Amino acid sequence: MLAQAAPPYHLKPMTTDTLESKLIEALKTVDAHGDVAPSYVHDPMTMLIRENALQANLMRWDEDRGRYVLTGTGRRRLTAGSRSPGAVVAFRRRAASGGDTQGRRPAGVAKTQPE
Repeated sequence: MLAQAAPPYHLKPMTTDTLESKLIEALKTVDAHGDVAPSYVHDPMTMLIRENALQANLMRWDEDRGRYVLTGTGRRRLTAGSRSPGAVVAFRRRAASGGDTQGRRPAGVAKTQPE
């Protein structure tokens, strides 16, 4: 019975990259204007993006401002660009990047005192 109450939206099948890029563009719009789209837009895709962003804790409603604002998670997602949240990011070892390799000791190695 609950399935009958919800309106049947038939969305075109999209790839994850397309949805991710639409979400990033929507977060930029939220940051600039306070919502994914103007309030008079009732496009199913826009409503879906808004709902997904709220459920993923990327934005929230701010009572004082009367608009949506990005959360810390939303800002990180926006700065990450089109990279998906589960993407593996390569990193360099400290020796390769010119950093100090003496900063960490393996477990069980005692700290030596300088004489």
